[in-house]
Amino acid sequence: MVVRLRPRAVLALVLAASAALSAVAGTAPETVADPGPSRVVYPAQRLPLRFSHALHLRLEAVTCVTCHDRAPTSRSAIDLLTPGEAACRACHAIDRMRPEGTGAPAASGAPAAPATACVACHPGHVPGQAVARVVVPPPNLKFSHAAHATTACQTCHGDLAADDVGLATRDQLPRMASCLGCHDGVQAASACTTCHLSTQGGRVRTELPDGRLVPTGGVTGAVHDLEFRTRHDRIARAEARTCATCHEERFCADCHAGVVKPMDFHPGGYVTLHAIEARRGVPDCTVCHNTQRFCVGCHERAGVGVRAERGFDRTGVVGRFHPPGWAAPGPRGLDHHATEAQRNLRSCAGCHREDFCAECHTAEPARLGVSPHGPGWRGSGRCRALASKNQRMCLRGHTDAMGGGPVGCD
Repeated sequence: MVVRLRPRAVLALVLAASAALSAVAGTAPETVADPGPSRVVYPAQRLPLRFSHALHLRLEAVTCVTCHDRAPTSRSAIDLLTPGEAACRACHAIDRMRPEGTGAPAASGAPAAPATACVACHPGHVPGQAVARVVVPPPNLKFSHAAHATTACQTCHGDLAADDVGLATRDQLPRMASCLGCHDGVQAASACTTCHLSTQGGRVRTELPDGRLVPTGGVTGAVHDLEFRTRHDRIARAEARTCATCHEERFCADCHAGVVKPMDFHPGGYVTLHAIEARRGVPDCTVCHNTQRFCVGCHERAGVGVRAERGFDRTGVVGRFHPPGWAAPGPRGLDHHATEAQRNLRSCAGCHREDFCAECHTAEPARLGVSPHGPGWRGSGRCRALASKNQRMCLRGHTDAMGGGPVGCD
């Protein structure tokens, strides 16, 4: 059984769905959960280790620079600052000839002696085989630890001594929000390219070896999700300079002019909602879609076009959309298609192709031969002017029955 809803019922459903969609789009970007450090900025690490920062930092003689001794002088983000075996030997009596460890257990009540067995730090290690290597790819950033030497380590990396968080991973790397605590344009430079890699044109590099760098919200609120395509105008007006740090003007112009047509612009189920935006004209559908080829063709295939097998008129009854007498000859009133066509031809083009109008409005004897021109048109100055500019337009409705050429203005 096919259930047909009257237009008012359909409109109510569409408005309800549109309101729900607007409610989602209006959700404050700040409510988005912290996804952690960007995997594009900080690539994935491989740390086949067992280690506790908290346990080490509780010792009076151990500080961050005890193990990361090169951090205060490092001037490049590509410097590998993870400590090697030499730094561990200061406390751990490591003997590679005795991988099972050396020394006797600590006496009862005495502090535990530093571990010396390989498996204490390298879980799963098999004596005689190579130790699994630590892989910490350099971040896609410009950074100098030396320039931040007066800043406490926990300011950026958190207090690793407060809790036994275990092995420090990429989760302990700085977020942009912590950077902006100092990089406010007063204490330190606030330009994005101060830390982010830049192109030759001075903009932020968004195409990186580990993926594409896109905002995820929090700092500017510009979460570049699917809905951002349709609601970025508010942020663009308020944060135009921020947009310009990554995008050139032609990036915006190509999309707004329809040169680039993103296939994922509309959300799911948009077909049921597009009528509201099409009538409102926001966004402008014609930027990406050709009315005659795309819109009319789809409406005809869906059964709502003038040439479809069936359609609904304004009362919900199967039949024609226009009222009786819409195209009848005789006096032209407000409910006559000639009046509407002269007032707003685009509204006609929303459903009708050009050849549909030409079935009546043509000089061909085999057709109805209803001229779209007023009395005294042929031979007038306006007729000659249009023919001289674009005679192909005249050929759409006028041909010389004898020679096949254009009909002259004389």
